[in-house]
Amino acid sequence: MRKLFTSLLLASASIASVSAATVTQPSIVEMQTNVGTVSVQLNWDKAPISSQNFLNYVNSSFYKNTFFHRIYSVYDPADKTKLLIRVVQGGGFDAKTMQLKTPLAAIVNEANNGLHNSIGTISMARTNDPNSATSQFFFNTTDNSANFDANTTTGNAGYAVFGAVIGGMDIVDKIGNFGTIKTAYSEGVPFSEVNDCGFNFCLKKVIIENVYTSQVADTINSWTRISINGSGRVTSSPVGLSCAAKCTLKKPFGTAITLNVKPSTGYQFAGWSGDCSGVTTSLVLDTKTKNNNCTATFTKIGA
Repeated sequence: MRKLFTSLLLASASIASVSAATVTQPSIVEMQTNVGTVSVQLNWDKAPISSQNFLNYVNSSFYKNTFFHRIYSVYDPADKTKLLIRVVQGGGFDAKTMQLKTPLAAIVNEANNGLHNSIGTISMARTNDPNSATSQFFFNTTDNSANFDANTTTGNAGYAVFGAVIGGMDIVDKIGNFGTIKTAYSEGVPFSEVNDCGFNFCLKKVIIENVYTSQVADTINSWTRISINGSGRVTSSPVGLSCAAKCTLKKPFGTAITLNVKPSTGYQFAGWSGDCSGVTTSLVLDTKTKNNNCTATFTKIGA
C-alpha cells in the first residue's frame, strides 16, 4: 500500500511539543463550510499534542478561507464499484490564491494513542516522515484502521486520530461524493457546483468559512451564528439578530426562527451558504436538533 499524503504537506525540520491539555480547553469545534457545518469533538485525553495543534490553527483563524483540496479514494481491484478507502483532506491551501499556506512547526506523531481511523474520525495528515504533520487534517469516511493505524508488526507509523465527528457527518460524506478535478497540487479537488463564467466554467470549491469552539456540546439550546459578506443586514423573528457583520442568537431547541435579509443601498442579496442555502430573503431555520452557522452574501449591483 503506497504511503498516503506524500506530496501534499511541506515537511518541517523542527518538531513542536505541547503540554497536556487542561479541562478548560475547548473540546468542540464547529467547522462551517459553504455546504454545511461539521462538528468535531477533540480527544484531549488520547491526543493532547494533536488537539492543541489543531486548536492553535483554529484560534489563529488559519483555517478560515482554506478549502478541502483532496479526496483520496481506493477501490477494490476485483470490483471497481466497491470502495475500500476514502478520506476528505483539508487545512492547508488558501481558497483565493490556491497556494499552500505557511504552517506552524511540525508535531510529534501520536498514532500510538489507541484511537482508530474508523468512520467519522479526524486525523492528522503528514508526509512519509511520521513527525511531519502541521496544519492539514483528514476525515475518514470509510473504516481505514487496517491501513492507517500504527502497527509495530508491519512498521506502519500510522496517522494520528485526534477527534471524531459528532455532527454533520452527512456533510463530510457529501463532500466525499462530490466530483473532483486533478490539479498540480492534488489528485482530486472536490467541487460542489460548475458555474458558467463566460469564457470558462468555474468550479465551486468547498471552503471553510468560519470555525467556532466551545467547552461542551449544548444539549438545550440551538445557536444561530450569522456572518455577512458585503454590505447588508440580517434580522430575525423573534427579535434577537440585527447585524451587519457577525451576530449570534441562542434559543431553546425547537424555537421557530426566521431570518430576513436587507441589502444596503446599491447592493443586492446574492445568497446564503453554510447551513443556510438559496437566495430567499426570508428563511425559516431548522432549530429542532442542530446549530445553524450561516453566511449571507451581498454584492454590488452591476458588479
